[in-house]
Amino acid sequence: MLILSHNNPDPDAIASAWGLAKLIRSWSDADVQLAYSGLLGRAENRELVRVLGEPFPRLEELRGNFDGLIFVDSQPGGGNVTLPEGVEVVGILDHHPRGSLFKDIPFVDIRTHFGSCIALLSVYWREAAVSFDTLSATVFYYAIKSETQELGREASQQDRGLFRQLAQLVDWELLHRIVHAPVPRNYYVTFKVALERARLYGDVLFADAGELPIPDAAAEIAEWLLRLDEVKWALACGTYRGRLVFSLRTLTIGAHCGALSQQIMAGWGSAGGHGMMAGGQTNLGMGSCYDRDAAILKLEQRYLTIMGKVDTAPTTDPFAVVTGELSRNAFPMNASSTRNLTNS
Repeated sequence: MLILSHNNPDPDAIASAWGLAKLIRSWSDADVQLAYSGLLGRAENRELVRVLGEPFPRLEELRGNFDGLIFVDSQPGGGNVTLPEGVEVVGILDHHPRGSLFKDIPFVDIRTHFGSCIALLSVYWREAAVSFDTLSATVFYYAIKSETQELGREASQQDRGLFRQLAQLVDWELLHRIVHAPVPRNYYVTFKVALERARLYGDVLFADAGELPIPDAAAEIAEWLLRLDEVKWALACGTYRGRLVFSLRTLTIGAHCGALSQQIMAGWGSAGGHGMMAGGQTNLGMGSCYDRDAAILKLEQRYLTIMGKVDTAPTTDPFAVVTGELSRNAFPMNASSTRNLTNS
């Protein structure tokens, strides 16, 4: 049995794949293999896989035949999904909006009211009487923490209940090691480029982060820029190995980021996501955009059109005053505190 998620698996996808394998092995002697197609990009994700100690190779590295394939945290036809040839899809376990490519798939369980796929999988663990040990509790806890931003984004009652339950079993030192995994220098360079190229259209932000070291960087930058107090919508994009990649985030509860991202990429590429988070991609050269600058401009214009900001003049460098008046207002100091800071 082969278990796959979306191409560049995040903590929720990694934990769900591992948790499903553990569940199957608890009541079956089936040979279960996890795999991914894409990148384990973020340092946290790579550390998570190391912690699990489970073989997690790239799909193209696998040899041999499989009797069936189960998708977790993803669905066939989702855009960021690789469907290997010659393997029958026998199951889908997901919490994203339902697609349409489910003909003849014998088992499909999609529950969009769950904030994380791992919370949905935990229902199966409970029904199969599989108990949590320290490792599984820590991994599941981190998956919910990451996917829902510590229960602050689209967390369901099931997510909250599981989160509280698992907190009693978490290995906090291990969790700290995962969350604070070391990052390379280019991690900071990408953020610097995004800041320099950011444009603010009222409460809508667009940022081109340049050439991305990993596709996941777009999501991390979008979430980071969404914290700017003037912003309600943030789209961060960049290019990676001939593809234009973007992530869309919002603070608006009840928004439809997945549907909006699909509108942005209509007839051009693929996209999908949740209510408050989504993403998409296209190959450079598609839709008459044969160079990077043209593709970025096209993406920005489509984004602004959907957001109703086409006629809004941009603030082309919204972070330029960070060392000026904004800095003084954010961190007021009197003469005494300034002297103390200088002396220290």
